Amino acid sequence: MTDPKQLNAQQLVSYLAENAGHWIESQRAQHRVHADPLPDTTVAALSGFFGQRTLDRTRIRHVASIENPAFYKEFEEAGEAFPLDFTVWAAITFGDVILVNGAQVPGPPSHSVVFHEMVHVVQYDVLGVHEFARRYVTPFVQSRFNYMAVPLETDAFDLQGRFEEWSGEPFSAEEEIRSLVGEPGLPYSGSR
Repeated sequence: MTDPKQLNAQQLVSYLAENAGHWIESQRAQHRVHADPLPDTTVAALSGFFGQRTLDRTRIRHVASIENPAFYKEFEEAGEAFPLDFTVWAAITFGDVILVNGAQVPGPPSHSVVFHEMVHVVQYDVLGVHEFARRYVTPFVQSRFNYMAVPLETDAFDLQGRFEEWSGEPFSAEEEIRSLVGEPGLPYSGSR
């Protein structure tokens, strides 16, 4: 067992990123077999924003609640708060599988919520699971656990806001995401 209190910031980043990557992979494997394709109405609403290949391979699953990862027990045993409490999230994405939290979203999720999660699907596609985890965890820990300091999330919220205000021709969110994720010099590009 690891005691999170005994880790310096860099060790905590490494510990969380490695464990998060394994958790993401296991959750994707567990839920993908039970997940459904995106509903036709969702595909129609998001077409043009995301490519057909991305929409076709993405799966969605409603669950009673989203569970926190098993490695959180080490935080609990050390008397530390959980880094992020996923049980209160409306949805979470594991690679190309979107889980919708029935405790937070009792009916079908809005197109806006699915749009936000689709941004993460594309980010995972570009980065891979373990690099996504590293780029998520690093700014999160460096900002002293400020969720809104994670560029992968701020990009998702920014694009979601544009989608919510959109009228007319769709913008290619997928192209923008692919460009943003790998752009040199940005805090999540791995170049700093």
